[in-house]
Amino acid sequence: MGTLEKKIEQLLRDRFDDIEIRFDHEKGERISGSLISRKFSRMSHLSRQGAIWKLLRENLTATQQQKILGFLIYTPKEIQSYNEAYENVA
Repeated sequence: MGTLEKKIEQLLRDRFDDIEIRFDHEKGERISGSLISRKFSRMSHLSRQGAIWKLLRENLTATQQQKILGFLIYTPKEIQSYNEAYENVA
C-alpha cells in the first residue's frame, strides 16, 4: 500500500469508524476502490460521494486528489445484495 493510500485510509477510518476499505490497484498509480459502512445507510448516493470528496478535498493536496479515480460506496446490506446477485450470475 502506497503512502497516499495509507493517508486516505486513515482519513476514512477517522471519519467512519466501521468502514471497510477495498482499494483497487490501477496502472499508473491511480487510486480507486469500494467503501462500505453502516453510516451510509441513510444517505443518498450523491450525499455519500459528497461526504467522501469533501473529506478528501479538505485533507489532500490538489495533486493527491488528481490521483484518485473514485470510490464505489455501499452499505453492508447493499454489498451483500450485490455479492449474492453476482454469485447467481457467475
